[in-house]
Amino acid sequence: MKIVIQKYGGTSLKNLNAKSKILTHIKKCINEGNSLVIVVSAIGRKGDPYATDTLIEQLEQINSNINPKKKDLIMSCGETISTAIFAHLLDKENIPSEPLIGFQAGILTNNSFNCAEIINIDTSAIMKNIKKGKVVVVAGFQGITKDNEITTLGRGGSDTTAVALGGYLGAERVDIFTDVAGVGIIDPTMVPYTKYIKNITYNHMYNLASNGAKVIHPKAVLIGQKFNIPVRITSVESDTTGTLVSNTTQIEKVIGIAVKQESENKIFSIFTNEKHTKNVLKDLDGFLSDNKKNILDIQLSNGKISIVVGTDKTSHLAQCLYNHLFD
Repeated sequence: MKIVIQKYGGTSLKNLNAKSKILTHIKKCINEGNSLVIVVSAIGRKGDPYATDTLIEQLEQINSNINPKKKDLIMSCGETISTAIFAHLLDKENIPSEPLIGFQAGILTNNSFNCAEIINIDTSAIMKNIKKGKVVVVAGFQGITKDNEITTLGRGGSDTTAVALGGYLGAERVDIFTDVAGVGIIDPTMVPYTKYIKNITYNHMYNLASNGAKVIHPKAVLIGQKFNIPVRITSVESDTTGTLVSNTTQIEKVIGIAVKQESENKIFSIFTNEKHTKNVLKDLDGFLSDNKKNILDIQLSNGKISIVVGTDKTSHLAQCLYNHLFD
């Protein structure tokens, strides 16, 4: 039995209906003979009625000093709503489904409220429904303590849920569906014409994610590495294969460029294969000389070149940097 995990983020879940491209990915996966577990985030982003930040505002309007347990209780609601709506859509499409929120899916966490860690997953309820031929829809981002307190996993928690479930279920792979075509060499909101990475190692993906690449949470990458489970990052709106995170070795000089806000500045972190770092520095000569006024600092360590810049012309500098390295 091949199990595939599919995770859908908040923006992907807006305006769910029978025409949603999500259904194309689900039906294709099932038709390929896979058993499917779907992990969902809260619908939309801040300002949307069921987004996590919107729910938190309901408490903040009363008092900004919020008890962590009560905060977790309301933060878990967005994913619970998504789970019910998603499973209902599958039923409408004649795809048998079973919605499970965190504790029903057996997700046990420690009691670090608002940023809990998964310590075990009892997969028996999920497997019982898979054996019945159902698609299991699991609320991401949430779990339960041994004392039956609802917890949430912190930012990126649905990514963490998906990859952890993949590990505990021995899944074939985990597919993270986003609104971009994979992991860009640099943030595509800054450089729309960036190339996308086809294969990347867990270590390199962790480095990019830890330094500002927001396409997957660093914690999820570490869990993928722990279980040695392939994680595919791709777009809901396309049929591209996206980026595969695994143990595949890369040979490119430049692995990727992460962009991170630090105080009032931005840091471009260029990750290279270490044997090529000196050559990449030479490739940067033109960029560094052309943008002396905007560059505040340069740091070099273990295959990482960090360039600190002001934020006034970040997108312009990002494009110049990318062009010098890849034109």
